[in-house]
Amino acid sequence: MLNLIFAFLCYSPSQGFAIFTAALQSSNKLQGVLSATSSAQSLHAVITAIRALTDFRYLVQSPRIDDVDLEHISTALKVFHANKDSILAGGFWRGQCGAVIDNWYIPKIELMQSIVPSIRNSGVIMQWTADTTEHAHITEIKDPACSSNNHNYDSQICRHLDRADKCCRFELTTNLLDNMPGLKQPVDTDHDDAVDDDVDFDVNNDHDIPAELLVTIECPGHSCPITNHFAIVKLLQYREVGTVPVPLRSFSVGRTSFHLAYAPSIRNISVDDAALKFGLPDLRPAIADFLGREAAHGQDFVHTIGGARRARPTAPLPFKKLQPAQTLNCSPPSDIWTCGRYDLVIVNNDAKCAWPIDGLHGHTVGEIRLIMHPVGKAGTNWLWKDRFLAYVYRFDFIPQGRSDCELSTQLHVLKRAMCSNDTWVGDIVAVTQLRAPVNLVPCFGASVDHRLTPYNSMEHSSEFWLNKYWDKNTFLPLSMY
Repeated sequence: MLNLIFAFLCYSPSQGFAIFTAALQSSNKLQGVLSATSSAQSLHAVITAIRALTDFRYLVQSPRIDDVDLEHISTALKVFHANKDSILAGGFWRGQCGAVIDNWYIPKIELMQSIVPSIRNSGVIMQWTADTTEHAHITEIKDPACSSNNHNYDSQICRHLDRADKCCRFELTTNLLDNMPGLKQPVDTDHDDAVDDDVDFDVNNDHDIPAELLVTIECPGHSCPITNHFAIVKLLQYREVGTVPVPLRSFSVGRTSFHLAYAPSIRNISVDDAALKFGLPDLRPAIADFLGREAAHGQDFVHTIGGARRARPTAPLPFKKLQPAQTLNCSPPSDIWTCGRYDLVIVNNDAKCAWPIDGLHGHTVGEIRLIMHPVGKAGTNWLWKDRFLAYVYRFDFIPQGRSDCELSTQLHVLKRAMCSNDTWVGDIVAVTQLRAPVNLVPCFGASVDHRLTPYNSMEHSSEFWLNKYWDKNTFLPLSMY
């Protein structure tokens, strides 16, 4: 079990996701799960039951559900019920205090039987939500109860709500008076603490996006407004030439939107220096081969990752400088990330296949090592003045017998693509071939090398799980049947 806990702690953190290392080591509930999964080979049924229940929960949240999807939902529930007794038999179903539970008397699991009939009668579940009532329960019951002395809840909650209502009315009245014509006091602009009413203090949340664009797409009333990058792209298309910086850092391809940093930390760097800084010894010949394919097949050619390197290490290039453009993590080695920090993406390698409609067909998984913009000579008609390139390492899928996925987890297993000289297979592709971020989990096996950390485990592991549960938006295309 200790090896498994260490393996969890070695998972590389993902941007935008919280990590609860203290909870991981102290949670009694998780200890039961860790015990259940510590010997996966002998507990195939346990893992199958957990996986089927997870599949069920993801499938019922689909925005569109047809008869085929309903069949998959029913199958997932049947697989769970067929394997759930293995969890009880091993004593892995436990309560909060660690006591073994020998039954499945859980109302929510019983209610799962009615979900498929309900979808047939009322449509997809996602159109019905309890968020409003649950939020009201928090603001009108739970929060006032926290301000009480845990006695006589009803009277104290009512008193709290009454006072909160009076404060709200007072604030509303003062705001109305402040905005009435003729009553608003002039602002003394000579003081350093004067406030400009036109300043949008939320702009700093996305400092790389021009403020005038953010104002048009921010969602008022949300604690964490969602930036609609597709709306930004649409606005930029109608801007006059010269009013926005070129090349555009916001653009979209199909159902994928890109937003690159307007002010990257590295303004420009030579090709050879970038190769040293990012640890890419074949960067120059890779760019030369890319430009050769572009010249032969045109800019719309879909590049694949791999193949023999044709250009020589000293191949001449029509430019000398690069401008790295950060978006996903593709950072060179630093103090804590001793091997660098790089995100993984789905890469399109077949023009006939579209993401997410075709799933993994016509796509591969790659690791972004560098996103760059070639800087041409001033005053020349530069072909790549409005395009970006990416250096990507390729991952290959490992066949699992007659199936593409491992039997119990139904996850794809990948390994790094290797050259004959034991170096990783990498190549240059257009940024527009990137489709979606994905998550890989190292396969540690029965034992874990204790020299691994969250900051180097991805570099030193040989096999990986393709985690389809990382994001709901990628679950369906990664689990197409």
